[in-house]
Amino acid sequence: MTQHLTPYGAPPAAPRTRPSAWWFAVGGALVLAAVGAGTALFVWTLSGFLETDATVRADGQPHRISVPTDQDRMLWFDDTVTYPDCRVVDARTEEEIPLRSVSGDFRREVGSADWLGVHLVDPGSGDLEVTCQGAHEGAVVEIGPAPAVDSFVFGLLATVFVPLLLGGAGLVVLIVTGVLFAIGRPRTPTPADPSPTERISR
Repeated sequence: MTQHLTPYGAPPAAPRTRPSAWWFAVGGALVLAAVGAGTALFVWTLSGFLETDATVRADGQPHRISVPTDQDRMLWFDDTVTYPDCRVVDARTEEEIPLRSVSGDFRREVGSADWLGVHLVDPGSGDLEVTCQGAHEGAVVEIGPAPAVDSFVFGLLATVFVPLLLGGAGLVVLIVTGVLFAIGRPRTPTPADPSPTERISR
């Protein structure tokens, strides 16, 4: 007697278990980190344009100020009026510090005023005496850190690429987790193996 065996196909693969919901939190955290990093880097990049060490009146009188000595300082003038004439002296050595012209067009808007960076000055000892003679009553001069071109370029690149990488990674995590969560089976706890006593009773 001949016996015929009927071939059977392989059993279907069990659906993949859904990933943990914590992966959604990871993706969301990366997206939020991208927003925070972009904001922080943008503020840091513009800090050289927005920071001011001191503001002096262009009244022809000497004004004593203190500035950091980590880099050159820039004299900002109101671009809507005639620029005042300024003289800077190191208060400790009593030596006049020459004013240098800037190489480029540095502008910033503060309120309704349009300020232009006109002169660079070495901070010397950090204790300066600034005397400016204004062309009109009420004219002022702002002194702040000179923007560094290399730091500015690096800041712009970091402002673009760091949030892009963090946000892109967060979106990938959210999309992949969402797809696997939709097609996977629910995560159920695996029942414990019965004890020998339970096997006997059954």
